[in-house]
Amino acid sequence: MNLVFGAEKLFEGPIDLTFNTNCNLNEFCEKFIDDIDIEKFIRQEIKNDYKVVSLDECIQTALRNNFNIAIKYHTFKSSKYEYQNSLSKFLPVLTTTSYIADYSGQILVGGVLNDRFHETAISVNITAEHKLTEGGKQIFQAKASKSLERARKHDLNFTKTEVIYLTSRYYYEMLLAKLNIEIYLRNLIERNAQLTLAKKLEKSGFGTKFDVIRSETESAQAKVNLLEALNKFKLSQSRLANIMGIELNTALMPFEDDIKPMHLVDSTLKLTDFFALAVENREDLKSYQDLISYEKNIKSVYMTDFMPKPLLNFQEQFQGTISTSVRPNYIAAAFVTWQPGENTVMGTVTKIKAQKEKIKVRTLEFQNKLRDIEQLLTDALSVFDFSKKEMIVTKQRVDYSNDSIKLAMLRFNNGKGILLDVIQAQSEMTQARIQYVATIAKYNIAQLELLYNSGTITDENIIKNYNP
Repeated sequence: MNLVFGAEKLFEGPIDLTFNTNCNLNEFCEKFIDDIDIEKFIRQEIKNDYKVVSLDECIQTALRNNFNIAIKYHTFKSSKYEYQNSLSKFLPVLTTTSYIADYSGQILVGGVLNDRFHETAISVNITAEHKLTEGGKQIFQAKASKSLERARKHDLNFTKTEVIYLTSRYYYEMLLAKLNIEIYLRNLIERNAQLTLAKKLEKSGFGTKFDVIRSETESAQAKVNLLEALNKFKLSQSRLANIMGIELNTALMPFEDDIKPMHLVDSTLKLTDFFALAVENREDLKSYQDLISYEKNIKSVYMTDFMPKPLLNFQEQFQGTISTSVRPNYIAAAFVTWQPGENTVMGTVTKIKAQKEKIKVRTLEFQNKLRDIEQLLTDALSVFDFSKKEMIVTKQRVDYSNDSIKLAMLRFNNGKGILLDVIQAQSEMTQARIQYVATIAKYNIAQLELLYNSGTITDENIIKNYNP
């Protein structure tokens, strides 16, 4: 038979079905599950059409549209132009001034008052000035700007790896939520079928009121579980859409109908191997190292306050009048200025001391980051090893639960068992399936964390092992 999957039908209570006492319990329950269309059910529940996506499509979309990547990209471009600006300060400064003045009236020349004076004066002044690195200040400013540019580029690359990791993680969380909906939907259908059966058995004298109450309790709990699964699926859609940089209300649907273990990392690698990879490859660690270099160069900039500041100046002037023509003259000068730092030494000394503390802060942040990475790798490796073993056990639990259901139904159909045994066996099967798919998802996510925290995650090494 076909089943209407709308929540208003599914949640309104026991399904009205004429029960044939010649039909065994297994056949009775299967009538409710034959035509389950999980995607159709989800679409009706979220009141929206959905877009079917695969993991590789999600990653490529995220790399194109993610807002954090765009922010880091423009931050990097800004630092690049700031570095170029610091290099431009090594060039001389050229300035040009000129004027034309018209003089007329009376003028006293050699004791004689000339009352018929009229002349136009012309002056053009071209000045070239070079600060000769300002005692080394420009050199260290350029080095600091270069270090900051490198740090911002590492930040951009790290953000890309973070987006790949989060997109993959959120995708598997959404797939897990989808599978949980299917499991809990089947569970609810079974609970409602058993509730219908329990009531009919009570009326016919073969069942008890306790069986009905227990079935009603199981049905109510099944509704709660399904609603929670639907909510988690909706939340996972929103997280994935956000990291992909698309509309947050976009309804996404994983391409897969089941979840498979992925093989992304070499299981022979130890913690020390992963940590060595992290030190070598993680872009955020490289960013910290460049930021430390930046702070050290800023300290050197402050120290140049104690250095003499030489200055070269060359001027070429063209002066004259319209009547007498314009003639050139030249001025070449060298200047040296020196002061014992800002504010009589103390200003510069305090700036240098403050900068030394900033360097210590950056160094401690770097060391703390290393510790955090080692802890994250330890946790991910532990989950990876544990979930790999847990998958075997949970798969056995599913198989045992399936055998238990068959046995419970066989005993019930032959009058040697009670309905409660069947309910407990099917509840155990639901929990076993939930745990099994959760373990696979945990296994895959643990590998993603190992790749991410070791700095080796790329879209290529995820997609090449992706076979939906």
